[in-house]
Amino acid sequence: MYGITCEQYGRHWRVTTNTAKYLTYTEAWRRIKNATAGGFYFEVVTICESIISDRIFSYVKGVNPASKANIKTPFERLISEWRTLAQGNLPQHGTSDLGQAVNSWRIERNAVVHGLAKSLPGEPTLPVITFLTRAQNAAVEGAALARSVSNWHKKQLTTHHRKQVASKS
Repeated sequence: MYGITCEQYGRHWRVTTNTAKYLTYTEAWRRIKNATAGGFYFEVVTICESIISDRIFSYVKGVNPASKANIKTPFERLISEWRTLAQGNLPQHGTSDLGQAVNSWRIERNAVVHGLAKSLPGEPTLPVITFLTRAQNAAVEGAALARSVSNWHKKQLTTHHRKQVASKS
């Protein structure tokens, strides 16, 4: 552990793993808010994927420490393993469960991240305004999913902690 002065937050922190994670997430959500307001939807989508992947990865390794998942595991594989381990116990998000919603967003995220300038040779790209509207929608949905996955993850940790305490009693 080491100490840092975090000028942005105006205090000195004794940095632990949880403190570092807290500061990272605080910065991520600040950037999501500012980037959304500024119309920087690619940044929002990218940060949302980082948050969602991190929370899913944490759950997967917490439930199955022997999992071969690592920080380089593709998003699609993480989602698949998460859904398998959660055994259908994911909350609703819109018209589907949270796992399906995240997977659907992953597909849209890929279309947005790779679609601004990329098209088949000789084929036009989407009109810029249409594409930016699509990117904005992906950013808004990504932020909602990042919040939902984070909240779900927090509840899972609380439930796991309660079970550990009960088993020691």
